[in-house]
Amino acid sequence: MGRFLEYWKMAYFNIRMNKVRAFLTMLGIIIGIASVVGILSIGSGFSNWVSGSLNGLVGSNFTVYANGDGWIPKSAMEALVNKYPEITGYSESIGANGKTPDTKNKETDVTLYGGKPSMQDSNTNELLYGRLFDQYDYDEGAAVCVIDTYAAKKLFGYEDVTGRIVSVDAYGRELNLKVIGVRKSSKSEDNSYNDKNISADGEESALVVGVFEETALRFDVPSTYIYNVFGLDSDLYYQADVFVDEPANVAEASRKSRRYLEAVLDKRGENAIAVMEFTSLVDGLTKVLGGITAFVMLVAAISLFVGGVGVMNIMLVSVTERTREIGIRKSLGARTSSIMWQFLIESGLISLTGGIIGTVIGYAFSSLACLIVHLVKKSITVTPDFNALLIIGVAVFSMGIGIFFGLYPAAKAAKMTPIDALRHK
Repeated sequence: MGRFLEYWKMAYFNIRMNKVRAFLTMLGIIIGIASVVGILSIGSGFSNWVSGSLNGLVGSNFTVYANGDGWIPKSAMEALVNKYPEITGYSESIGANGKTPDTKNKETDVTLYGGKPSMQDSNTNELLYGRLFDQYDYDEGAAVCVIDTYAAKKLFGYEDVTGRIVSVDAYGRELNLKVIGVRKSSKSEDNSYNDKNISADGEESALVVGVFEETALRFDVPSTYIYNVFGLDSDLYYQADVFVDEPANVAEASRKSRRYLEAVLDKRGENAIAVMEFTSLVDGLTKVLGGITAFVMLVAAISLFVGGVGVMNIMLVSVTERTREIGIRKSLGARTSSIMWQFLIESGLISLTGGIIGTVIGYAFSSLACLIVHLVKKSITVTPDFNALLIIGVAVFSMGIGIFFGLYPAAKAAKMTPIDALRHK
């Protein structure tokens, strides 16, 4: 132990004697490690943000809907829930598009999302004011709605609008809905309302998917209210949301549901039922992001290789400069292994120091980059994934680079004979 401590002292002394040269040697390691740490922490943090955002939107549910002009009977959905224990329930999903005036007396697009009370569980945004609609509201077909803070501020100018009445013009009918709850919004809520839903001329755009306008203000209402207002058959569904006990079971449950419903409708192989589930999309997107991060890291790792070659080069120079020192030590009885360890530890210390500096720079860079992204787009909040395991890994990796590229110079120094070393000028 004392011998290795002496080697560390000698390595530290030699590095101090050649500070500028040692720093220039570390530069390649510093750049490489900083690049790898920065890219890895940003990539992992962004991947976590994307997965968290999508999982928050998706939850443990998927949607089944009838292709073409078909319908899904209510009895088929109830039988589906009873057949598979991993399926905990369902909610018919029906919508209606309309318009309502905002605080500027401009017509604002609105989409009524109708379903059972359980439909609201798939929305992970926190309820800030009031309550959600319940089974009583559903049974009565109550004219109530739950909105988010973005919609509240756009329509009324403030957030807690529970008890207010919203008049919606939907397909020529005037609907008067009482706001009973307000959720936290995922959208930008500044006073300018200048987010991606507003076009350059100030009018809101509307991307229609089926019966839903995805960029419109969302109102959650009991589906029975929509059935009653528009005179629809409440026993036939065009689409329904199916809830599963665990996110991991969504993909398998969606496949089972499709096969079962087609069998019940006696339309096997006719693609009568379609399934929309996003968990596979989330997993695929996460893998793509991981692949992109790995590729960029591979490119950044090239600088580590260059840095390692620099370490090898400077250690070869050091061996040449200290040939007489090696000869004197060997003539005094120093072992070949002692000479080799001396130079290996010195190269490892150079790389380790460069790795530590590079880690600090990489962390600072990733934190600054994430802060800039958040300032540019406040809805994106990425936290660099930087942990103790990463620090230890970087330290071991950087030191390993020094030892690997220091092997040849160390072996060259260790193989010198005392006579040849002492003759060197």
